[in-house]
Amino acid sequence: MNKQDLLNSFKSLIKEQSESHPIPDRKSLSAEEEWQCQIIGGDFITWTQKHLPEILKERMALKAMNFDQEPLIIFTTSTPGLVALKEIMPKPPEEIIFLLHSDFEKWDQQQSSDSYTSYIHHWSYFQDIKKEQLELAKKLYSSVPENELRIHNRGDLWGENCGTFGEHLWHWNGDKMVLLLEEISHGVY
Repeated sequence: MNKQDLLNSFKSLIKEQSESHPIPDRKSLSAEEEWQCQIIGGDFITWTQKHLPEILKERMALKAMNFDQEPLIIFTTSTPGLVALKEIMPKPPEEIIFLLHSDFEKWDQQQSSDSYTSYIHHWSYFQDIKKEQLELAKKLYSSVPENELRIHNRGDLWGENCGTFGEHLWHWNGDKMVLLLEEISHGVY
């Protein structure tokens, strides 16, 4: 899929998303969602200021892979993340796309192949804790109730076998989010 077709596909996805899942007002977020909003917003700012420039340099150095030098930037997240992004960048440039991670996953499954030549994908969202992560968390933080543990999943893919991911363990104590363990799991593609 060329870059313009890709952009049109994402625009269509954004339109569907805004109709089926309009971005709520920040005041309507729960206390936990507000904390997630702040964490994901901070991740977006850090990623765009520190990590994205490095990724663009690496893509430029790997010219043999025919990377687009002005790729689309796809940032996928959860509803609290979309609320944060709307405040940080109310009118993003056309080449920056904000989507629910679940919508992106559905779109991605329909694609025949993807080498990330025309776009960079960064994700940041909270998810339920996986069984193996829960076992480790219970060993390390036995005093924290299981139902108060959260995982912040973040990472990026910018080429075939080019990217990183990390899952961070958080504690939601009913009042605030506290980082317990950075990178309970992590890796490179």
